[in-house]
This record gives sequence, structure tokens and C-alpha cells, in this order.
Amino acid sequence: MRICCVLFFPLFLFLLAVILITEDEANDWLIEQSDWLVEQVHTYTSEAKNHEHESEHDEHGDETEPKNHEHADESEEHESHAKNHEHEAEQDHEDHEDHDEHEDEHNDHKDGDDHEEHEDHDESKLTLLSDAQMQALGVKVSEANSAQLDRYITLTGEIALNEDNVVHLVPRVEGVVLKVNKKLGDRVKKGDVMAILDSREIADAKAEYLASKEQLALAQDNYDRKSQLLKKRLISELQVFEIKQALLDIQIKNQSAARKLHALGFSEADVKNLPLQPPSRLTQYQMFASIDGVVVEKHIVLGEILSPEVSEFAIVEGTILSNESSAYVIADLSSVWVNFDVYPKDLLYLKKNKVVTISSNDGIAKTQGKMAYISPMIDKGTRTALIRCILPNPKQQWRAGLFVTGKVLIESIRAKVVVPKTAVQSDNTLFIITEDSYKLQAVKLGRSDESHVEILAGLEKGQAYVSKGAFILRAEMQKSIFAKSGHSH
Repeated sequence: MRICCVLFFPLFLFLLAVILITEDEANDWLIEQSDWLVEQVHTYTSEAKNHEHESEHDEHGDETEPKNHEHADESEEHESHAKNHEHEAEQDHEDHEDHDEHEDEHNDHKDGDDHEEHEDHDESKLTLLSDAQMQALGVKVSEANSAQLDRYITLTGEIALNEDNVVHLVPRVEGVVLKVNKKLGDRVKKGDVMAILDSREIADAKAEYLASKEQLALAQDNYDRKSQLLKKRLISELQVFEIKQALLDIQIKNQSAARKLHALGFSEADVKNLPLQPPSRLTQYQMFASIDGVVVEKHIVLGEILSPEVSEFAIVEGTILSNESSAYVIADLSSVWVNFDVYPKDLLYLKKNKVVTISSNDGIAKTQGKMAYISPMIDKGTRTALIRCILPNPKQQWRAGLFVTGKVLIESIRAKVVVPKTAVQSDNTLFIITEDSYKLQAVKLGRSDESHVEILAGLEKGQAYVSKGAFILRAEMQKSIFAKSGHSH
């Protein structure tokens, strides 16, 4: 109640002052009353607290002291517990830091072990094999050395008959084939009788020669007798001269008939022996082989008519040959031609008599020939030039129509470090030899030929490397990596 009076009395006075006094007086009065009011409130508050404290002390004097002591003990216990908790927290933090540090050390140690194990099992290394293992796997180790690299250009060609050693045997007279002595593929010698024809033309030529020969003999005998009579002065010189003139005419006729037989293929011995032949042979014409060789073509059969007036392409009741067609083709196969089609860009490296190494895919051993002809013209259709080599063929294994490959050496260079191509992997690596392992080494490749390649970097001269069996080692390495990977999991 007292508090309400204290609080509401100044408010009442304030309202009264607002109503009764002027503004300036009211302001001064309000300031004084405010200061007084604050002082009263402060005084009243202090007295109220002191009074409550004294009352509580009197009523609970005995209980207050134990409770305060208990409260102090609880405070001390709480404080001690807080300190212990703080100490435990600090200890836990230290232990946690020690554990983290130990864990880090353990992880570092583990990482180090893993790293060491990774180093011990490097995927680019393989443990060295024993000599027996190397021999079983076909692995060979060599030292890197310098070598010569030969650069070639490759040409494609075809075997053809050496046309300088080919004979087309043709009939020289018209006639009917009576006998065929040689077949396709037969080997023949020069002078062998290939076929026999029955020819009226040859009969007329022989008859003319034989008649002129008989006439010459009679004329010679008549001249000899007249010459004896002239010596005895029994006839005049004019008569002897006329007889001599007739003898000369017959001699000319005889010689002309003999030349005609020579033109038909008769030799001097054949003409000389002609009078000794039986009459049945006077109509026969013999075709002789003019070279040693093999019959590679045959266009004649028994009963055919050979006529110079028809072409070989005219067929009337069978094949009819003429002297414009070949009854036989005989080839000397001791040498053959190799015709290459060469592009203009490669012609710069080629010249006459340059050696060409020739090979085929038919199991025939490589051989060499020389360029005998280089065409001065480019074919309009193929845009290539013809290069021809003459190839010795003693075993006659190079057959016409066979496709071949020719290689021509165009450059020889000396390289510092050269290895076989089989030693280099597809990723441009090779195996070098270390103290205890085979190690994959990346290399930089340079120029190459058919079988070797130059190493520009990654391998030094004299350094040991795997020259044979590198792919087998690579497979063994992959197997080892796979096995270790499976074991680790």
C-alpha cells in the first residue's frame, strides 16, 4: 500500500500542476519533484530489502547456516567437478591429439610401406629369368650397336617370256599336216623335226631342182665332148660357144631352183641329198626347231591345211593355219623378263643395270636381276613407266604370268644405335637389362629399313636389351601384375 501511495502521489501532483500553474513554473516544479521522487524510490527500495533480509535471518537462522554450508559444499563440489571435467577434457584432447598423431604416423608408415611395396613391384619391371627359362621362352639379350640401314623402294611386276629367246615356228608353204612330232611342253633341240606337211608347192620346187640338176649334168657332158672335138678341129669354135652358152643357162636355172629350196627351209645338205630321197618324200615339207627350248604354244593338229591365203582366225571345218600364224611357239626358258610398272616419283632412283632383288609369295628363293630397259614414255592409262629386268632362270622355276615383288636399294645410311624391329613394342618401348630385372624403357625411333630401326633416345650404345622374345616378356609381365592385383584384394 505504501508503495502505491509513493508511486501514484507524484502522478497526482503532476496532473494538478499541469492544471494550476504556468508552463515555466510547471517545468521547474516537475524537475524538483522528479529528483525528489527518484530519491524516495531509492530510499524505499533499500529499506525494503534490509527489512526482508532481517526477517528471513531471524526465522531461519539455524537452517540457513547448514544450507549455506551445504550450498557452499555443493558449489565447491560443482567447482571441483567442473575442474575435473575440464582436466578430463584437456586429457582427452591431449589423448586425442596423441592418437591422431599416432594414427598419422601409422598412416605415414603404412603409406611408406605401400610405396615401398609399390616400388618393389613396379609394373614396368620383371624379375630376370634364368638361362634355362630364357632358352625355353626364346628370349635373347643383345648389346645395342651401330649398324647400316638400307632403304629400298618396292615395285610390283610380272614374269614374262624373254622375247629375245622366243621362236614362232610358222609353215613356209601351203600343205596338209601329215605328222605332228612334238606336243605342248616338250623340250626340243635345234634341228628337231616338229611336223611334216604334204605340199604340192614343195613338190614343184623339188622337181624343178632335180630337173635342172639332170639338165645341168647333160649339158656339162655335151660341152665336154664338144670341147674334145674342137681340139681335133672337127667342129668350129662357134658351135662350142653355143653349147657353152646353153650350159651356163642350165647352171643358172639349177642354182635358182636350189636357192628356192633354201628359202623354203632346206639346208645345203638337204638339197645335196635330195636326189637320194625316195619319190614318196618329194612332196613332204618338214618343219624344224630353230632353237633349243620348250614348246610353250601349239596350234597345229593332224590333217589341218596350212595356207598362206587365210588367217588363223578363219575357221572352216577345223582350224586352218597360214604362214602368218604360229604352228608352234618355242621358248628358251634359261632366262625370263620381269616387267615392272613404276610411278614417275620412283623413276628418279632407277637407272639401267641397277640391281633388283626379286621375290614371290610362292616359295621361290629370292634372286637378283639387272634393269635392261627403262621406258622413255609414261603409259596414258596407268600413268606408269615400264621397267624391264632380265632374270636368269636356270631351274626354270620363274614362270610367265607369275606376280613378283622387286626391291631396289636407293640409300644406305649408318646409324649409331640400331635394334631389330621385333625388339620394339607397339607403344615404342623395349626391355633393357638392369641388375636384377627387365625394365620397360621408352625409346624414340628414327629411320628404319625392312628389319631394323634406329633408336634416337632411350637406349645407349653398348647397353643390354632384349632383342628377341620381347612380346613373351610383356605377356609374362602382364600375368605377374594380374596375379599380384588379385592377391592384394
